[in-house]
Amino acid sequence: MRIEILQAGTGDSIWISHNKKNVVIDGGKSTIAIRTRYDKIPLDEIIDLLVVTHIDSDHIAGIIALVKHMKENGESHRLKQVWFNFPKKEETDEYSVAEGNELASLLLGIDGVCWNNNISELLDSTIEVGDMKLRVLAPDHDVADEYKPNNPDELGVYPEDWHVNLRTLIDNVDDDDMDEGGPNSQSIIILVECEGKKLLLPADSTPKELYDALLYYNNTNGTPLKLDFMKLPHHGSTRNVTKNILDAVTCSDFIISTKKNKKYRFPNKETIAKLLRYRKCADKAINVYFNYQDSLDVLGITADELMENNINLNVCNEFVF
Repeated sequence: MRIEILQAGTGDSIWISHNKKNVVIDGGKSTIAIRTRYDKIPLDEIIDLLVVTHIDSDHIAGIIALVKHMKENGESHRLKQVWFNFPKKEETDEYSVAEGNELASLLLGIDGVCWNNNISELLDSTIEVGDMKLRVLAPDHDVADEYKPNNPDELGVYPEDWHVNLRTLIDNVDDDDMDEGGPNSQSIIILVECEGKKLLLPADSTPKELYDALLYYNNTNGTPLKLDFMKLPHHGSTRNVTKNILDAVTCSDFIISTKKNKKYRFPNKETIAKLLRYRKCADKAINVYFNYQDSLDVLGITADELMENNINLNVCNEFVF
């Protein structure tokens, strides 16, 4: 299994492939990376599953560009199945989410594509794509009719903590100011399993959505979810990572997907502090992988701090098992 965390700007775009099967999860804000990756797949392969986790532009913009690219090249038949929680209807004022409407219109114009717009129906099911097994952990209800545009005034200003000493952050972390709603709360959360490896992809899920999903999984299976990798939600935002979430999984390898985001100040340095403060075993090193060098560099964590806290920070956007 090959997992590629594409360099798609400040958003998410994940390409998973195994034995000629391809699963694409989000397209990022930058539209170049995903189109370039698509053009590399052999002619005898298709996109077996395309997932749009939610309608934020930094996840859906690249998908729109990809679908347009495929249609313009007469290759829309190479798109087999889509998961996208959005109304299957023509644009109306009621659903005035521009990019969601645009993608819906594109998908409705493709004959033969299987578009599932109520992913909650797949909850508790295991979907097989070749040897890859995908399990939907959230949402647990139909959200297709809940979408409304983001109100920029409600998004808030994220504090910049890049200049703060890591030890100071570790000693003072808290889960008081958390992400609570909007499209993030409707994110599709997916657990991917292949050849004994488990990868959790929570998109931009809110702490409540993610914790509830993990709690349900753990109660159903009788044990905390043991992961080989976990992509940290919402591009490493501290407002989407909590002690409860980290307690609900056993994991020491984490992924942060974003380039340095000056507007929202992602990734947050406090997120790294939370991994260290809430770790279950201080003797085991924590590994955090960034898909952009600048998102690692901006944190300003020194070699001495890495050694003192038994943590490794690396730039890597491809993992092969």
